[in-house]
Amino acid sequence: MTKPSRGTYKQIFKSIEKIPRFMSSDAWSNLDKVDQKIIEILNNNARTPSKEIANELRKSGHDVSDRTIRKRIERLEKSGIIKGYKAVLSDVSETNEYEALFMKFKPTKSLEMVKKSITEHVIDKPDYLFVANLEGEWNMLVVMRIDSGAKSSTSKIIEKFSEQVIDYRINKFDIQNVNLLNMSLLLL
Repeated sequence: MTKPSRGTYKQIFKSIEKIPRFMSSDAWSNLDKVDQKIIEILNNNARTPSKEIANELRKSGHDVSDRTIRKRIERLEKSGIIKGYKAVLSDVSETNEYEALFMKFKPTKSLEMVKKSITEHVIDKPDYLFVANLEGEWNMLVVMRIDSGAKSSTSKIIEKFSEQVIDYRINKFDIQNVNLLNMSLLLL
C-alpha cells in the first residue's frame, strides 16, 4: 500500500476510503471506538502522525501508545477497511459548479454495453465526478464539473451517444457545505 506523499499544495487535505463496499454498516459499528476514532482522525487528515492520534485518543479516555496506533492502522489497511490514501483538492478548482446529466436510453438488448461504453468514455474525462446506473425513469446519471469557457462536457456526451439516447436532462448545481464523511460513505 502506498503511503501518502508529501505535497506542496497549500489547499490539499487527505482523505481515506473507510468502509469497503462489501462491509456492512453493522460491521462498521462492530469496530471498537478506538478504531473508529483513528479512522475519523485520518479522514480529516491522513497525514496525522500516530503520536498525535494517540494524544487525541488519550484526551478522550483511551490509554494507547503511538506504537499501538501504528499497529492498528496497519491492521485496518491489511483487513481492507482502509483501502488507501488519496489527495482531495479543496477550493482549488476554478468552480464548484457541476452539471448532472440524466439519460434515458433506447430499449435494446445491448443496454449494458451502452452503459459500459458511456462509463468508459466519461471516466477518461478529467472533470467527471461520478457515473451512476439508475433504475426507474432514467437509466444513467453523470455528474461533471463545469469547465468555464469550454463547451459543456455533458453536451459532448449527448452528441457522442445521440444514437443510444432517447431523452436527457441537464441540470446545473453547485456544491457547498458537503459533509465529507457522509459523502464518502455514500459514494463507497
